[in-house]
Amino acid sequence: MLPIVAVIVLLGYVLKAVVSVHGVLREWIPFDSATGIALLFSLAVVLILAACFVAGLIAHRAIGIHFSRTMESHLMKVYPKYGIYKDILAGKFGGTENAPSLSPVLVRKDECLYPAFQADRLANGLIVVYFPGSPDAWNGSLALVGSDRVQAMDVPFAAMIEIYERLGRDCSSQLNPAVGGIEPKTA
Repeated sequence: MLPIVAVIVLLGYVLKAVVSVHGVLREWIPFDSATGIALLFSLAVVLILAACFVAGLIAHRAIGIHFSRTMESHLMKVYPKYGIYKDILAGKFGGTENAPSLSPVLVRKDECLYPAFQADRLANGLIVVYFPGSPDAWNGSLALVGSDRVQAMDVPFAAMIEIYERLGRDCSSQLNPAVGGIEPKTA
């Protein structure tokens, strides 16, 4: 529903722009009617689609990838939650190409299992783990954990974020299949 609303709003802005351009170009457009505005509107939509196509071609080239990474780096400095929202959208709309950069894991610590996110793996085998806070999952802590204490979970990224935001309430439908027969070690 949201993409449809966004497209309708975008087309509304295009129509406003077309009407103002039509006022300026009235001398060169042969007819001053709904047909003339429809012609300009169609031309504007074609130009927008062409610009999107060209931007897509550039984005897959080395210069486009470099530009994208540079812009994302600067955006992360100004708005740190951008990376999180990008991961949430990648998990929902990214398909197989754009997977979230953080993957859900379970970490053994004392007698407990802690749901967390694997951020990276170091050359010496240690895993960089992000332990989210709750209810704001983006206030947490990082730890380097031995790989023997980390186990991957088959839970979507967005579902893990929602579990933390709900303080763990109503999470059994997502966590029961993911933890299966795993038992915490007792002392």
